[in-house]
Amino acid sequence: MNLEQLVSANLFQFFLVFARLGSAIMLLPGFGEAYVPPRVRLVFALTVSFALMPMIANSLPAMPAAMSEFAALLVVEIGIGLFFGMLARIILLGAQSAGSVVALQIGLASALIADPTTQQQAAITGNFLLALTVVLIFATGLDHMTLKGLAGTYAIFPAGEVPPMGDVANHAARIVADSFAVAIAMTAPFLVYGIVFAVALGLLARLMPTLQVFFIAMPMQLLAGLALMAVALTSMMLYFLSSYEERMSVFLGGG
Repeated sequence: MNLEQLVSANLFQFFLVFARLGSAIMLLPGFGEAYVPPRVRLVFALTVSFALMPMIANSLPAMPAAMSEFAALLVVEIGIGLFFGMLARIILLGAQSAGSVVALQIGLASALIADPTTQQQAAITGNFLLALTVVLIFATGLDHMTLKGLAGTYAIFPAGEVPPMGDVANHAARIVADSFAVAIAMTAPFLVYGIVFAVALGLLARLMPTLQVFFIAMPMQLLAGLALMAVALTSMMLYFLSSYEERMSVFLGGG
């Protein structure tokens, strides 16, 4: 192999690795947020690809002779990267769903602010929980586990091979269901609180028909809800982090 062939083979391996890692990093929690400058994300993806390429070079296919085969390989690798990043993003959005449920139960559903992640209006508690989970993922080292899981995808989805689409679709559907289940489990105290508070208001309205129930209830609902959130926040975050770790550790078998 002459120098030109060696350089071409190395460039092929690098771009093949970058296609999967770069597309995944674009969606990963913390790394792929909209407020992270695109150049920073690009440099980080290039750096990670350069660092991991020697580790997985032996598992990469040989450089194809036809450009169409090379394009097909890139499409497969980009699809696998987007699949992994989408799973991590869906799990993360469970925290925002939990925040929306909390806002509905404590009377803050109409308090909307700009969400820097989705570039849309969202409940203030949802944005708070979303930002808090991103901070805790980095503070607890789960970002390193996520990158190890990304490298482990090469053992589960070998480079150059089309993954079984049925299994991919089933796993994606299960992650979506788990994300909603985690959100409901995180907000279980607030659901109980909302039911009890609504029943109490109904009884109070029946016992004292002339009392302006909602005028009195709104400050009480907000104050008690914020107090409950202060008490339950630690448990909510610990549960979410354990759920995130459990679901992302599936990819660590090959990392």
